[in-house]
Amino acid sequence: MRTIVINSSNHVEGTRNKFVYTFPSQLKLTENHRIGVSGISMYNSTFNIEAKRGNNTITLIWNADSQTSHTFTFPDGYYSVAQMNEFLQQQMILNNLYVTNSSGQYIYFVELVTNSSRYSVQLNAYFLPTSANAATLGYTKPSGATWNYPTANKCPQLTIGTKFGSLIGFEAGTYPTGASVATNQEFISTLEPKLNVVDNYIMTCNMISNVDYSIPSNILFTIPLTVGLGSLISVTPASIVMNHIAANHYREIVIEFFSQDFQPLELNDYELTLTLVISDEKDDKELKKII
Repeated sequence: MRTIVINSSNHVEGTRNKFVYTFPSQLKLTENHRIGVSGISMYNSTFNIEAKRGNNTITLIWNADSQTSHTFTFPDGYYSVAQMNEFLQQQMILNNLYVTNSSGQYIYFVELVTNSSRYSVQLNAYFLPTSANAATLGYTKPSGATWNYPTANKCPQLTIGTKFGSLIGFEAGTYPTGASVATNQEFISTLEPKLNVVDNYIMTCNMISNVDYSIPSNILFTIPLTVGLGSLISVTPASIVMNHIAANHYREIVIEFFSQDFQPLELNDYELTLTLVISDEKDDKELKKII
């Protein structure tokens, strides 16, 4: 049985999911040879919001004296619902879409929160007051604001696309639907929130061909994500599952990582230690003797 270690030095520059190990010389391998994973350590480094996924924008419709739309673009990253809300607040501050109260506290008129008892995400929209109501409430606009209070109380609106909506469990649409809603509104997600867009890493290998058994046909190993972003994933199988190698001449081992729906992974940390073993029939017989 032969042991091969693949690490960050084998990462292919320009890719985010590919590692190549080059043999010292070309090898002739047959279907009697097998390959398996005896251990892997790597970091959970995949984001849930990325420009490449198309799930990184949300639009705020500000129904003040005149209606204006502001599309906010999330930087690539992994966001909890609380962090999504923090980003929205940051953007509202940058665009002067808020007020302060008599205590100097910032007041926002849209928020995303976790509703843990409902296993849902909740969107709250609070009405923008008239100038008279604002004075009664002790609200003050920021100095750089170019908007005026509406002539009647109106809620701002959030427009959510399909892909961002799938993260927080909302159908694509605008909430609330009308531009003249005068009372506070709350909306509960109607779909299951899927903040963890990746829950498994699937590893493929160019040396495997299970055409009759799997699609894709070169699956080597599956790694469940049981830790949070930035934490170390460490898997050491109790027994190594060996895969038949397709008979051919090989100069290299190509390892690629995919999500559970077979989309190429966007790894942001290439540090890993992957230990592979290659055996043949002779090794298997010797192993059986030992057992």
